[in-house]
Amino acid sequence: MQELRRLKPYLKRHSKIIFFGFVFVTLSNVAAILGPRIIGDTIDLIEREGFNAAMYTDVLWHVAAFLGTAAFSGVFMYYTRRTIIVASRRIEYELRRDLLGKLETLPMRAIQQTSTGELMALGTNDISATREFLGPAIMYSANTLTRGLFAIVMMIIASPMLTLYTLIPLPLVSLVTYWIGKKVHVLFRSVQEQYGALTTTTQENLSGVRVVRSFTREEHEKDEFGKQSRKYLDRNISLVKIQGLMMPLMVVLIGAAHVIILLAGGGMAISGEATIGELTQFFMYVTFLIWPVISIGWVINIIQRASASMGRLGRIFDLDVDIQDGRDREAKLDAEAGSIEFRNVSFAYQEDSAQVLKDVSFTLEAGQTLGIVGATGSGKTTLIRLLTRLYDVNDGQVLVGGRDVRDYPLEVLRSSIAVVPQESFLFSTTIAENIRFGRPDASMDEVMEAAGIAQLSDEVDNFEKGWDTLVGERGITLSGGQKQRTSIARAIVRKPVILAFDDALSAVDTDTEERILRGLDAVVQQRTGIIIAHRISSVKNADKIIVLDDGRVAESGSHAELLEHDGLYADMYQKQLLQEEISRM
Repeated sequence: MQELRRLKPYLKRHSKIIFFGFVFVTLSNVAAILGPRIIGDTIDLIEREGFNAAMYTDVLWHVAAFLGTAAFSGVFMYYTRRTIIVASRRIEYELRRDLLGKLETLPMRAIQQTSTGELMALGTNDISATREFLGPAIMYSANTLTRGLFAIVMMIIASPMLTLYTLIPLPLVSLVTYWIGKKVHVLFRSVQEQYGALTTTTQENLSGVRVVRSFTREEHEKDEFGKQSRKYLDRNISLVKIQGLMMPLMVVLIGAAHVIILLAGGGMAISGEATIGELTQFFMYVTFLIWPVISIGWVINIIQRASASMGRLGRIFDLDVDIQDGRDREAKLDAEAGSIEFRNVSFAYQEDSAQVLKDVSFTLEAGQTLGIVGATGSGKTTLIRLLTRLYDVNDGQVLVGGRDVRDYPLEVLRSSIAVVPQESFLFSTTIAENIRFGRPDASMDEVMEAAGIAQLSDEVDNFEKGWDTLVGERGITLSGGQKQRTSIARAIVRKPVILAFDDALSAVDTDTEERILRGLDAVVQQRTGIIIAHRISSVKNADKIIVLDDGRVAESGSHAELLEHDGLYADMYQKQLLQEEISRM
């Protein structure tokens, strides 16, 4: 149960309301446990004196007392649920919030190594299993403890010897619950892991439905989903088989207690050692013990499931956050401080992998535009990731405004840089809200102005719902070019200090690219710009251009200087001119 200790801070925050829950469940059981005693006394009264008109009032008082205790028990049980169950729902909310918060701060390496389906399973099934422990398990444990204890005390008061006989089967209950609990823990962990695999398969098929259809892989994917579902079914059946043993075994053991009462208690009643009322009380108190004893097994199952789930969640919570917040909490960034410098930067994504960047150095003044070109895999995108601190450098320094990026609070740094990635991600909302994503308070005029610069306005105007058009999951209803231009508008409307385009014009034709670049001239002049591109036409007007080759800066200078140098850049330019001429033929 080591994993469940993680819940201690959450339980501590809600300890007051949980304490009242324990008080209410205790009062509920105190009231309920008096019922059998009242019935037993009533039976003994009638047996002793016979039922006659004179006793009618006494019997009615006993009945009223019994109904009163039942009513009080019900009221307090209602408040038990209102406290413990409500607390469990609040903790569930906090757990889910903390899980998302942890995921948002995890290293990119950790996110990339965990499937989306697995993460979804953690946020749904595993947190729900944990919530059952925090709510029903705690409530029924308190109920079992108090009701069972009070029932046994009342049984001892009535007849210590008969109580001893009645409790003979209880040690067997402990052995059964222990054995089944261990099995449930292992099997439930296996079920949750398979649920994660099943969720991953489903998520990938839905997200990649276009690819599945274009390669006519529907039947293969259906078969794969069927295999994953069958594994999930088989593991659940194995779990249910073990869980299914619990209830019958408990009923058998409780039945054995009833038989013992009938044999031993019946003999005691015949010999006069016990009254019929006391024997009736015993049957009722054993009945009172049925649910507590049965619930022991049920609670053990919940605890084992929660322990397995909390162990899976704990693996996420225990991951180190390698990107620490800025060292100077007061550091600020403004347009005048938008200079960028990479100083002898080297970087590898894994400790044992090859370096992506090797001793990279360059300087860009505030307000200037930097063009970056190079072959695929040369490290262009990595520069942007280091600038925004999605990763930290292994060696060297990245400076913005003359200060190491690690000095700035992450919120300050990242809110001052807008990046337009090559693969644009849009949310399942309207076009206008997607553009406003980085700046929710942007006016509609600002949204339309940014979209105009991105050459998107005319196409949006032709949509039936215009700016209120829903783009679907990941922007599936838009073309690749429309998604890229929406991302460009999103970056523009944010009005950042540094504006970076990571091959963000790859999905548009050259004419549209030229119009977008003309529109961006005025935007980029007011801030520092970075343009990563494969097409030379995208970067030729930049103040400075660097050419990356195998992670190193092979060449740097203006467009004219690099052409005059007649190196890699000039070679790329000549090849692209030739391709354009061939495409026009």
